[in-house]
Amino acid sequence: MVSIEVLRLLAIVSIAIFHAFLQQYVQAIWMGPHHPVSAAEPVSALASSRGAMWIVAMIMYCGAWGNHIFFMISGFFLIPRMCAAAGTRGYWGSQLRAAGRRILMILATVAFYLLLVMAITRWVLPGVGGERSSSLVYELEFVWLYLVFVALAPVIARVMARLGIRGSAVAAGVVLVAVYALNIYVAVTWQAQYGQRSLLDWRKQMSAVSYALSFVLAGLLGWTMRAGGQSRRGAHGKERGARHADRRPWWTVRGFWLCAIAVLLAVAAVLTAVTAARPSYVALYALSFKSTSPISFALAVCALMAAACSPGRARVHIGQRAESAITALASGILGFYVVQTLADFLWHGVNARFLDPLLAHAASLPAGSASMFGWLIAWIAVGAMLSLVYVVAICLFDRCVRRPLLRAVHLSK
Repeated sequence: MVSIEVLRLLAIVSIAIFHAFLQQYVQAIWMGPHHPVSAAEPVSALASSRGAMWIVAMIMYCGAWGNHIFFMISGFFLIPRMCAAAGTRGYWGSQLRAAGRRILMILATVAFYLLLVMAITRWVLPGVGGERSSSLVYELEFVWLYLVFVALAPVIARVMARLGIRGSAVAAGVVLVAVYALNIYVAVTWQAQYGQRSLLDWRKQMSAVSYALSFVLAGLLGWTMRAGGQSRRGAHGKERGARHADRRPWWTVRGFWLCAIAVLLAVAAVLTAVTAARPSYVALYALSFKSTSPISFALAVCALMAAACSPGRARVHIGQRAESAITALASGILGFYVVQTLADFLWHGVNARFLDPLLAHAASLPAGSASMFGWLIAWIAVGAMLSLVYVVAICLFDRCVRRPLLRAVHLSK
């Protein structure tokens, strides 16, 4: 499905752009809108401009959105196949073997990039890499979460098959309400203390719970769509199915989900503008705090469904080369996660060379002036463009180097 691959690629780009501005955004949040602009503190230019803060705050939704998409796409394809096979003879053996192969692929990816980064920081750029142990344990948390979800997927699918689609939907709905009620509580009450808590703190573990919910919910949606498609084909037959192709449930129509995305973006834009106009940026930070944002989650669900649903008569045809390029780049999402963490010094170099001077120049201009705002817009635009180039470079390397190596040892297709 080309639409899914496009969505996967958008997720990578969104995560990259999010990280390009995250550090400066958090600093600006705690400075507040009334912090005096000073060339000695370049981020003060961002903090003083509510318009620029609104733009960067909208970008902040992209981080959790991209992470949700990553886990949702995996669940959307893995869980339905397992649910269909659940209860059959040899289910556990075949699924555990497949899960083991996926786990080995994840571990091999981490090991490959870890060895590569160690070689670079030892012989090519000595002294720039810093300590890797904390990156492996904490900053690679999304990769380890993915590994855990893949390992548990056969069990999750078996439980869902026992509950059935309706029972699974009820259970998922109850968990969804509880998880995001807790997430809102965390976003409102825990911002300043986030970095001071251990990994065992339940509030930090809410990220794992939130992404696990996305993985399972996407699997449920994929299972429901698969079951619904099979029942309609069985009921109508080939000729009647073609004649009644447009008579689909509302939730399987792409246009519905595209409209929902537009509404959610409008709501997010208004909420972000209102909170950016307040005397403090604390409420603004809460809207997209870590993985707690209901807006990012809802946008991810709508985007997944829009990509998965058939476009009906309004089909967009792309060339074979474009389709191959999209698929090739999108397949690098796991590699990008690992490189972004283990080789973060690469982006730090790009940031210091191209972005920091733009922000510093903005801070040297009169506060509130049109020229300062213009330089902030340039900073944002250049950061987004460089993030896109960064993604393409890493994904091409991943496609041309890591994938063939894993294919050679039969860990990748």
